[in-house]
Amino acid sequence: MKILIITFTKGINPGTFMQALGVKTAFQKAFPNATIHFLDFPDFKQNNGIQTSTKRSLSTLFLQKLYAAIRLIAYNKAYKQTFTLTPFQTDLFNYQPDIVNKLSEYDIISVGSDTILEEACINDKIGINWLPFPNLKAKKIFFAASASPANFSLTAQQKEILTSSISNLKYIGIRDNLTINYLTSQLNINAASINKQPDPTFYLDVNTFTLPKRYAKRLTGKKIALYNFNINFPYRKELAHLLKKKGYTLVSTFYNPYVDIQVATVDALGWAGLFKHCHLIVTERFHDSVFGLRNCKPVIAIDWDKKRFANKGDSKTFRILEDYSLTDLHFNLGQSPNLQPIEEAIDKLDTIFDAQKINQINLKYIQRADTLLEKIKESILK
Repeated sequence: MKILIITFTKGINPGTFMQALGVKTAFQKAFPNATIHFLDFPDFKQNNGIQTSTKRSLSTLFLQKLYAAIRLIAYNKAYKQTFTLTPFQTDLFNYQPDIVNKLSEYDIISVGSDTILEEACINDKIGINWLPFPNLKAKKIFFAASASPANFSLTAQQKEILTSSISNLKYIGIRDNLTINYLTSQLNINAASINKQPDPTFYLDVNTFTLPKRYAKRLTGKKIALYNFNINFPYRKELAHLLKKKGYTLVSTFYNPYVDIQVATVDALGWAGLFKHCHLIVTERFHDSVFGLRNCKPVIAIDWDKKRFANKGDSKTFRILEDYSLTDLHFNLGQSPNLQPIEEAIDKLDTIFDAQKINQINLKYIQRADTLLEKIKESILK
């Protein structure tokens, strides 16, 4: 059996790496003798990288580039050891007519996880990620896929194509309610046919990941807060100062001049091992939030960049906290630029956050992920 997974894998984003590893791990569990390939495609978001007008000193710029270069080497090494790509490369949107023949070499085609459905149509062409090929004989599924923030607009004809494509799937697994709402309200997909599926990193045992000893020693005995925000976050310095006043030692997994300890050279596996050393996660990143919660650590998730949340303020970070009944720890500074509610939430963490309750939710999601994997296996083998 040959399985093709269509999801993001490249770059130096730990969440991207870990969700892809989670999908691979799940399929290895369900079909241990299968050959698994990841579609080799250029990331359609690669030109949407962080652009900044923020002034940086020469030393800051140098250190950012230095840490990023070291981290890239580490990621590339782990990437080559972990993922096998297709023998061909294709653009998801500017693909050639023979793509159906190439895809037909696989028995199963799985789309997801991550926000692989974030784009549906570029230059009036529906993407491979939505599998708009009615004559494709492979068993097709969505695996914890997401379209968040689902801000694209489509013509009636394009929506009809997507609806038809989704209707031909053997299994529809969606990661977040935002995407489910889009499929049901905009594409008229029957809600009963959609399975809300936990992030595929729930197929990974978080206890198997370790932070390199050189970093772990520096964190011992300190009240650690993971503090991850990109350079354009307008409150990066101010919020860091607030956290330090409350006794936290700040760490970041990419260079940040306002943290105390840079953990900015580790690969995704080392990143995953950091969370057990933390006492608080303060972040803009979805998988920082997921792995913080998987390790039963309090998470304060902050949206601020309008490109990363839906028109009404919905976002994947909000939705993951909603799944844990922790929306009191989600903040949208793009809509309400005020740090005081964040400070108040930090002061009330002991009453808002219950680690034992979070552990029970984690166990429930792990069980849910395993149950859905059996459902996927049954739907494919029919």
